[in-house]
Amino acid sequence: MKKLNGKRAVLYARVSTTDQKDHGHSLSDQQARLSEFCLKNNVDVDSVFVEDYSAKNFIRPEFIKLLEYIIKNKRKIDYLLVHRWDRFSRNTLEALKQIELFKSMGVEVNSIEGWIEHEQSTQLLMLLINLGMPEIDNRIRSERVKEGNRRALLEGRWINMQPKGYIKGRDPFGKVLMQPCPEISPLVKEMFIEFSMGIISQNELLKSEKYKPLALTRSTLSRMLKQIVYTGKIIVPAYKDEPEQIVDGLHIPLITLDTFNRIQEQLGIRSRYKRKASKVNENLPLRGHLECPKCSRNLTGSGSRSKSGTIYYYYHCETRSGCKTRFTIKDAHLALYKYFNKLKPKKEISDLFKSILEERFSNSESSKKAIIKRKGDKINDLKAKSKTLTMKLIDGVIDNDTYKVTSKEMKENLLTLEAEKQKLETKGTDNTADFVNFGIFALENLGEFYSNADVFTKQKLLCSIFSSKLIFENKKYRTPKLNKGFDFIYQNINALERVKTKNGRESFDNLPLCTQGGT
Repeated sequence: MKKLNGKRAVLYARVSTTDQKDHGHSLSDQQARLSEFCLKNNVDVDSVFVEDYSAKNFIRPEFIKLLEYIIKNKRKIDYLLVHRWDRFSRNTLEALKQIELFKSMGVEVNSIEGWIEHEQSTQLLMLLINLGMPEIDNRIRSERVKEGNRRALLEGRWINMQPKGYIKGRDPFGKVLMQPCPEISPLVKEMFIEFSMGIISQNELLKSEKYKPLALTRSTLSRMLKQIVYTGKIIVPAYKDEPEQIVDGLHIPLITLDTFNRIQEQLGIRSRYKRKASKVNENLPLRGHLECPKCSRNLTGSGSRSKSGTIYYYYHCETRSGCKTRFTIKDAHLALYKYFNKLKPKKEISDLFKSILEERFSNSESSKKAIIKRKGDKINDLKAKSKTLTMKLIDGVIDNDTYKVTSKEMKENLLTLEAEKQKLETKGTDNTADFVNFGIFALENLGEFYSNADVFTKQKLLCSIFSSKLIFENKKYRTPKLNKGFDFIYQNINALERVKTKNGRESFDNLPLCTQGGT
């Protein structure tokens, strides 16, 4: 080693994590050894920089400050000293670039436990070995982790954070195996099935009071709907020469593969619709819900301007088809309003529906309280485990890389749990009675509710109430087919006289939309 008497140095010490910096002894030991070296060799210490960041690259807060400091004081600094070369970097190529950069500023980078005489060509091999060994060690550890994770996936064991609806668990042999959460997995299953039917959008799921206990966000819901893991399957990513594959998981599925495939179809349909510009006209809420009585094509709608400048709207068949079906929106809307006003549920049906709604809200509230308590317990448990993990690192039970990976996962889980708990706590249910009363009002006053709704709500109502398109002829609707739920609620509309159309099909043409009893 050449004489260092009177030289001036910047010292750099590094550990990989904040907990190592706050609770470990590595940083203080590095600084002590560096200071002792400088004192022994009469090297003046200009400044000291300490870091708690990974050495996989040089994008580190303190190292950037160190570089800026040396650039400003490059004529005053002779050395940048580290305890060992792995404290400087674990990336050989990047380390060589940084060494050359400092060299161009007249600053030599060196390690007190692996001193390199940079002027000697034969020392280049030793430098490459000193820089390469930490990188090789990192790569070996990374490969072992990847191979271990892949082996677990191939066995059907989910290794990532449990999807919403599952909790940590173990199989009869004590191995890790996630289990359905008894509190929310039934709700998750119900949500998947409801969405797969194509009658509810993601936005509506997010706003639904029924699914508030799940504490869903837009990104969480979107990710859940695309995860095949809920079917009991696991995706094993491609690795080296092995292609990506899907294997049977050991965990209990929440939905069938058929339900999952229907969900993917719905997501595809909705994404294609999303790219199209909206053509909804508030004057034509029935457009897309009417069928031509003559040619059975879908009716459209448009406005016609009179000589005075007034626009009159009509529903009509496509002119290029040659069909001349055409009628005013006034006639179509008035007839539908009258039909809705005749739909009155029996009192016992209204009472039953009210009881069902109240029970649903009550169950949701009880479930929410249980979930909040469970999440609070999980948060406390994670905090305790985090402290235990830190103590294991300090005692040398685990190495830095193991600590880093485990600690990162714990922190992510903790942040997620705290956010979900806070979201649940901020959602009140004091307006339960308002929701229930509103639902009953809508059922008993469907005509008024429909008339006062905006065009989007009207179209959603039409999709929910009717199972087929409406046919309007001679200022009357042929009796529409109700969806099963509404058919049950309005089961008093069941005594209509049937007639035959010209082609022999059963119909209700030219009959008033009411029962024989006049209700």
